Amino acid sequence: MHYVLFTGAFLFLAFIAPLKATLLTAAVLLIVTTVVKISAQTVVSLDFSYGESFKAVALSFFFLCIALLTLVSFSFGTGAQISGLPALMVLAGFFSAYILGFKFGLGTTFGASAVIALISTLISSLIFWIGKSVLV
Repeated sequence: MHYVLFTGAFLFLAFIAPLKATLLTAAVLLIVTTVVKISAQTVVSLDFSYGESFKAVALSFFFLCIALLTLVSFSFGTGAQISGLPALMVLAGFFSAYILGFKFGLGTTFGASAVIALISTLISSLIFWIGKSVLV
């Protein structure tokens, strides 16, 4: 069922966004999914499909959005700024939400999911940084 939702969301994006943005989004999603697949196979020594890796990436993004919307709804209208130790706690909460996506999507332990999340984030960021400097 979730694949139908992802396909519908991508078709909606393809309908409203320019072709270049749609193709760039598809390429980024393919690169991130591939990096997650390879890093998960390296860390856990199990074979994961692209579907499982895509599901893990999508769930991580979903849980991260829920955490962000919760934080925004709690701080809306208060004018409070988060800094210092509470800011680190918020970042830890965001990273935990990100890890939970990998835990539920790949079926790994929390520790293995944390390593997968850290490795895939670093490698994906490096790939995009190199790609940006080459393209620009």
